[in-house]
Amino acid sequence: MTSLSDRTSHLLKQDLNASYPEISRGEGIYLYDTAGRDYIDGSSGAMTANIGHGVREIGEAALAQSGKIAFTFRTQFTNGPAEALARKLASLAPGDLNWVFFVNSGSEASENAIRIAIKYWQDLGQPARVKVLGRQLSYHGMTMGAMSISGHNARRKDYGALLHPFVTTPPPYCFRCPFGQEPESCNLECASAWETAIVEQDPATVAAVIVEPIIGASGGAIHAKRAGYLKRLREICDRHGVLLICDEVITGLGRTGVWFASAHQGIVPDIITTGKGTSAGYTPMASVIIRDKIVEAFAAGGGLAPFGHTFSGNPLSAAISLAVLSYVERHDLLRNARERGADLEAGLQALAQRYPMMADVRGQGLLWGFEIVRDRMTNEAFPASVNVNARLVAHCFANGLVIYPAGVAPLNNACLVAPPLVIQKAEIGELLERLDRSLAALQKELFHATE
Repeated sequence: MTSLSDRTSHLLKQDLNASYPEISRGEGIYLYDTAGRDYIDGSSGAMTANIGHGVREIGEAALAQSGKIAFTFRTQFTNGPAEALARKLASLAPGDLNWVFFVNSGSEASENAIRIAIKYWQDLGQPARVKVLGRQLSYHGMTMGAMSISGHNARRKDYGALLHPFVTTPPPYCFRCPFGQEPESCNLECASAWETAIVEQDPATVAAVIVEPIIGASGGAIHAKRAGYLKRLREICDRHGVLLICDEVITGLGRTGVWFASAHQGIVPDIITTGKGTSAGYTPMASVIIRDKIVEAFAAGGGLAPFGHTFSGNPLSAAISLAVLSYVERHDLLRNARERGADLEAGLQALAQRYPMMADVRGQGLLWGFEIVRDRMTNEAFPASVNVNARLVAHCFANGLVIYPAGVAPLNNACLVAPPLVIQKAEIGELLERLDRSLAALQKELFHATE
C-alpha cells in the first residue's frame, strides 16, 4: 500500500490500495482515459448511463436551463421543468401512479418511500404500521433507512446495530432455490413466503414491502423464472392492506425494454422508486412515484407531504432529465433494448456453452447476469475468499471492458452486463469478444487450462 503521506490526490476513493484510470471523455458506449485507452462501458457505470456518453443535446439542454434558473427551493416555489418532468413520469407509470416527488439518488428515493408509507398509515389513523419488509438478498441504498430494508450483508455491516432488522423473505433465486424447487413445477413458494412474513410480523405493524423486479447488485439479475411472482405478491399485499413498493432504480425507465419492469407482470405498485435511468447519469436525479390514494390520505390528514431535500425538484436536473427521456423516446431505445438484449442473451448463452464455469445466464432487456461456478454439475460456488467475480471484472478491465460485480458473500460470484441502451448489434459483438477473452484468462487462472 502506498503511504497516504505520498498521496497526489485528495479525492477519497472506494479502495485506498487501488489505482484508478482517469476518464477524459465518453462517446456512446465507449469511455476513453487520459492514457488513450478505450473501454466498452458494459455496465453503464452502475447500470446508469442508459443513453450512453457524450450526448451533446443533453449538454445543450443543461446550458439552456442554467441560463434561466438553476435552483429553486421546493417550499417557496415550483418550476416549469420539475412540473413537466412530473407530468411525464406520471404519464409513463401504470394505473393511478399520478404523483411524483424528486430526490437526488436511488438511496434517497428508498428513504422517501419509507417515509411516505409510514405517513400514509399515520394519516389513516394506524400509527403502529412502521415496518417496511424486504428480501434477504436485496439492495435499496446506502442510507440508514434504505439499508434497513436491504438484504446486502456486506453493505449493512458498517452500520452495525443501528439498522432496523426489517429484512425477511427469501429471494426468487431459481438457480439456487431456497425451497428446493424447480421453476417448471414450483408453486411460487418464494412469493407465498411474503404472506408468512407479514403474518409473523403482525399485519397491523407492517406499512409496506419493497422488492426489486430484478435483483441487481446483491444478486446479479436474479428474478423469478416462473410467471406470476409479482402478481401473487400484489394479491398478498392487498389481502393484508400492505403497500407494495417496487424499487425500479435500476430497472426503471427502459432498462428491461419497457418503461418499468413491474409492467412485465401487469401489476400496479403503490409506490415506484426510480433513479439511474431518470437522468442517465447526466445529473443526480431520482424520483418517487405515488398512487392517488396515498396523496389523498395526506390531503385528508392535514395537507402535508413528508419532508424532502434541499435539491428536491431542482429545475436544472429536471430539465436535463426531460431531455434524457425525450432522447429515449426519439431514438426508440426501448425497442433497441429489447432487440439488442436478445442479441446479448444469445451471445452470453453461447459463451456459457464454451466455458463450463459460466452458469445461469439470466435477465431481461439490457440487464443480464450470470454466475461463475467451480462445478456446473452441482452449481458449487468458489469460496468467498477467491473473489471470483472481482477477478473476472479485473480481467475484463484489462481487456477494455467494464462489467459490474454482483452477489453477496458467500455467493460473491455473479456479474452484471448492462450496456447503454444505445448499443448497436456490431457493438454487442465487440463486447462479447472482449468478454470471451476475459473468460478465457479467468478460466486459465482458476483451472490452469491450456490454450
